[in-house]
Amino acid sequence: MSIAHHLKPLGGTSTKKDQYGVGMLEVLIAIVLLTSTLLGATALQITGLQTNRSAYYRSQASQLAYDYADRIRINASYALNNSSNYELNTSSMAMPSSTSCSTNSNGCSEANLRVHDIRQWSENFIDVTGVGNDNSAYQALLPGGVGEVTASGATFTITVSWDEVDWSVTSSSNKASRTKQFSLDFTLAN
Repeated sequence: MSIAHHLKPLGGTSTKKDQYGVGMLEVLIAIVLLTSTLLGATALQITGLQTNRSAYYRSQASQLAYDYADRIRINASYALNNSSNYELNTSSMAMPSSTSCSTNSNGCSEANLRVHDIRQWSENFIDVTGVGNDNSAYQALLPGGVGEVTASGATFTITVSWDEVDWSVTSSSNKASRTKQFSLDFTLAN
């Protein structure tokens, strides 16, 4: 037997015997690449959904704050007489009794309008009217939502807080509950 018989050709061509398992290795590498790409796309989708939900809650909080600011502006003379008239905290407040002035042909007095405004606005955070008592599931506009209004003279601060569950790949539990808030400051003109 000559030595030339055992040497491979110089052109880099190989025999069929040298190719065993190469196809399987290529398939395995392709599967790993495809899997990691799909996992990355899934993580991107989850992040997008979370960001979208967070933006929705923030826009709801903004809408609630501006709604209450408009209610105060409409009844500005009453609010300016005593700035604490419109102060509240929905997590620890005694709800004022209901008033039917909105259906009255004479309309609402300034004091009744305040009660009406507080009850209507608070319904976004707590079950004021007993909606949950008729077997319908009451659900607050924001999860764990709290509305707080403070005043100092003619300057009012409206703060809307809510709870969000954020998914985190760095946390050991992979999710964390965080309280977020939106604040609006405005001053009533005399």
